[in-house]
Amino acid sequence: MFFTLAYIAAFSARGLALSNYEFLYYTALMIAMIFLGVKVARRLHLAFFILVNLSVWGFLHLLGGNFYLSGGVRLYDFYLIPNFFRYDNFIHLYASFIITLALYSLLDNFTHEQIRRRYWLFSFILILMAAGLGTFVELAEPLAVIALGATGQVGDYFNNAFDLFFNLFGAVLATIIVYYYQERPKFLKKLNAAADKNN
Repeated sequence: MFFTLAYIAAFSARGLALSNYEFLYYTALMIAMIFLGVKVARRLHLAFFILVNLSVWGFLHLLGGNFYLSGGVRLYDFYLIPNFFRYDNFIHLYASFIITLALYSLLDNFTHEQIRRRYWLFSFILILMAAGLGTFVELAEPLAVIALGATGQVGDYFNNAFDLFFNLFGAVLATIIVYYYQERPKFLKKLNAAADKNN
């Protein structure tokens, strides 16, 4: 929590010093999401792993908008895979991945057993919820364009489409990992049975 407050304060001070109101707008949105996350965590006891990763995501998100590489390239615009996968895409994938895990953690105990047995249905619900939250964040970007003239920073139609795609990909990846985590006892039992047969 102290780490989160420290980097928010540091990046906010930098935004004020540079009169970067677009960045301050996004910081305010993130503070609102963190506040909501803390409220939810206190009531429903989110796993520490999820809280830590949400904090790390917040730091990486703010770093992407403030750190410039050699040549004046903003970290958010840097291609991790040339002409395809940018740092911005990684942040969307990572955020959606962690949010989907958080949704699973919140909903698992309140979900009917018949739905949990049909994991494809439960995962589809989780993916839709995570994608919906990601879309809500994307809808906040036009406000920055309208009010703050942030067209160059926010990106074009394709940037928005790629953001939504990697949001979806992160959610799907999280549900696959949860599935194999749930199936782990069965998988280990099969391995043990195979080992016993060989012996």
